[in-house]
Amino acid sequence: MTVKTYTIYPTTKYNRPPPPSTIALHGLDFSPPIQIQNRRFFHPPTSSFSDVIEKLKSSLAEALELYPPVTGTVRTNEEKNEIYIALDPANIQGTPFLVETKDVPFAGDTDDIAPRNDQVLPPFANIFAVKVTQVIYRKEKKNGPMLSSTLYT
Repeated sequence: MTVKTYTIYPTTKYNRPPPPSTIALHGLDFSPPIQIQNRRFFHPPTSSFSDVIEKLKSSLAEALELYPPVTGTVRTNEEKNEIYIALDPANIQGTPFLVETKDVPFAGDTDDIAPRNDQVLPPFANIFAVKVTQVIYRKEKKNGPMLSSTLYT
């Protein structure tokens, strides 16, 4: 089993205006976290697995430009007792993009992408992460990627 981690940053392809430097969190943002795991199974790709990964990384970078709140960092203002998303360039730490290759499907799939039990993301936490897993079936010698993404709201 191998895991590679990349950091994906938004593109500037669409020339969007810069987002506000902060986004205040609403009271509903403090309700228990919603963990969305979206699994998709595919037949082995006609192109190489590395080509599929590169396409997914570039697509994610474009999507991040269109939805900047998930690129920010959770921050706190102790004086005002506020929690907010910081979107200024110093707080854009990139989106983790994990690529795993293994021969046992689902074994510990969410452990490395969502290792938390907090109700609110801790300060400096990533808001969004993506994990792609290539499962190699030894008996059948077939490769099939699976996409699993997790978004906390």
